[in-house]
Amino acid sequence: MSYILFPKNIQVKDNTSIYIDRKTVKDEESFSLLIPEKKSDMVIQYLKIHRGFANATPSFDHGEDYGISKIIKAPWELHIRLYNDSYFPGYSKMMAHIEIARKYLQHLNFEYVQPVIYEPYRYYKSVFGEFILAYKSRYMVENINENYWFRLLNPELLIPWSPAALVKTSFNIVSEKIKDYFDKGKP
Repeated sequence: MSYILFPKNIQVKDNTSIYIDRKTVKDEESFSLLIPEKKSDMVIQYLKIHRGFANATPSFDHGEDYGISKIIKAPWELHIRLYNDSYFPGYSKMMAHIEIARKYLQHLNFEYVQPVIYEPYRYYKSVFGEFILAYKSRYMVENINENYWFRLLNPELLIPWSPAALVKTSFNIVSEKIKDYFDKGKP
């Protein structure tokens, strides 16, 4: 996957058309997929057991009930957050983005984060086949009239990291500083 789609022009339930400004497409709060609350556990278990998703760790906690991720095409990872509550009674909301995989240091660079809606649905549609989308957590989307196309650009250099490597590097830096301190004190 080198291109993704994201809504550009939508129609909500009251037939109002809404244009999504290109500046706001990086806002993960813009859109959320909706799943009946009674099916949310089933969808998450299906994604873990049959589609290769795992708990998204380490991850910043955003109050989600579930956080799962999967490498979809190296180095890109799909990160899904599911919240059992939403503005719409009886529905859980799912928010997702594509980002550089957490095994790379660039995972922490938010420049490489792009919210998505179609990708999670492609993975769970065989267990829950309805595409239900909310805009700004308040408006039910009736139709997507037009999409943006975004090209995912890989960083020029990917730097693998692990917590152990980070600790070792930090230890080496501190050790070097201590050694320099004591070496300066010698005549």
